[in-house]
Amino acid sequence: MSQIIVKLDCPHCFSAKVVKNGIKKNKAQNYKCTDCKKQFQSEYLYWGADISTKRKIIKMLVHGSGITDIANVLGVSKGCVLRTLLKTGEQIILKSSKKHFHKVQIDELHSFVGKRKKKVWIIYAYDAETDEIIAVTAGKRSKKQVKDLFKRLEGITIDWFCTDNWEVFKQVLPYDKHLIGKQFTKAIEGVNTSLRNSCKRLNRRTTSFSKKVYNHWQAIKLTMNYRNYKASYI
Repeated sequence: MSQIIVKLDCPHCFSAKVVKNGIKKNKAQNYKCTDCKKQFQSEYLYWGADISTKRKIIKMLVHGSGITDIANVLGVSKGCVLRTLLKTGEQIILKSSKKHFHKVQIDELHSFVGKRKKKVWIIYAYDAETDEIIAVTAGKRSKKQVKDLFKRLEGITIDWFCTDNWEVFKQVLPYDKHLIGKQFTKAIEGVNTSLRNSCKRLNRRTTSFSKKVYNHWQAIKLTMNYRNYKASYI
């Protein structure tokens, strides 16, 4: 009698060090990776539980697809897509690649949460030399939010802050390190366009609104992190 041996690799870290780890309630064999300690099954009755499906969800999210679109294409529930977005977004902390920058550009772009009347502003700092977003905050277009962004830049040495002529920037940023004018923010204007293409929530005429600011915030972090690093979780 011939035997068929199926070799399993961990779908999370791709390690070959996999052992059996009991039987699930649905009678399916459960496995565990001895390297990353995560559990998985060789096949899932529900596609949304499969790690490969979750990777596809994240990939579609950062390439301009909305929650409903993803659910319809992949055959999973909208709740599954949203849970994957939140779980991944919560793990993301934007970190700069270095501790000293010569010129950092700061700009804002708006989106909506719930309805068009409820605007949420994303204010972020960008370095054109390394092509990375180094800090971001979201909320009202106010002095408080600019202060929050400035606080997120603590521990980083910045020679010059480049912004447009919004009065609040003048009030918060150091006078002797502040350059004002569109000629200093050309690069970040292009990043705004890139972000709007990558995240459906940021499209100017979108109908894909987040229902909660918290959900919106996780989507923004996910999009910016992907742009910075072409993230390894995809």
